[in-house]
Amino acid sequence: MIGTRIIQLTDTHLFGSRDGRLMGADTNQSFLAVWERIQSSSFNPKAILVTGDLTQDDSLESYQLLKDLLDTSNTPYLWTCGNHDDARLMRQVNPAAMAAHLDLGNWQIIMLNSQIPGQIPGFLASKELQFLEQYLTDNPDKHTLVAFHHPAYSIESQWLDNISLKNASQFIELIQSYPNTRVVLNGHIHQEKDQFIQNVRFLSTPSTCVQFKPKCDDFMLDDRWPGYRELELMPDGTVNTRVVRLEGYALELDLAANGY
Repeated sequence: MIGTRIIQLTDTHLFGSRDGRLMGADTNQSFLAVWERIQSSSFNPKAILVTGDLTQDDSLESYQLLKDLLDTSNTPYLWTCGNHDDARLMRQVNPAAMAAHLDLGNWQIIMLNSQIPGQIPGFLASKELQFLEQYLTDNPDKHTLVAFHHPAYSIESQWLDNISLKNASQFIELIQSYPNTRVVLNGHIHQEKDQFIQNVRFLSTPSTCVQFKPKCDDFMLDDRWPGYRELELMPDGTVNTRVVRLEGYALELDLAANGY
């Protein structure tokens, strides 16, 4: 059985200038290394999803850098806002990438915006939930992947749980009414998670730059390598997936950092 392949990139935290650093890390360079790995792979995705925190310095140039790199591939891509992002600039640089729905045959992708402007935690506004419900209602025979930035479940890290999706229970209650919802894809936590909540698979993915140490109540960096996620969406509604990391990649980190 052959599925539809997609890739998730998240938390790129790019800078508009070459000397930009996030807690010691050259995020532009690590993303370039991730992108080169994807380009040299035989995975050949049908789409790429970029799930927020595209920028670190809120610059037009950082979004343009991301667009220029993604445009070197013929693969269509969608991006959505994280807490660091500016939707106006994202739309200015590439309005097509702001599309919130993608039809992939027996699957559909729904991209939601969980950003609360000016705040770190997330919230899915009524218009986002209504948009989701409309597509779930209109396409009951399509398996559905929902993607947005903030996770809707506990990370078992107090500091991250405090800045996750504030109306997670409302979102989960909605999707439980629609059995065509198969998988929910998130970023924000800079680490890998994979769990089921009442038959829906929830996946979060490492950043293309710095990682956060799992199961810590206070902020702490991890020394794991940058990464991204490959997914194969199967015709029966199941998902084959793996996280790909840049093994051995030398990422300079300020491990004493206590926030970002």
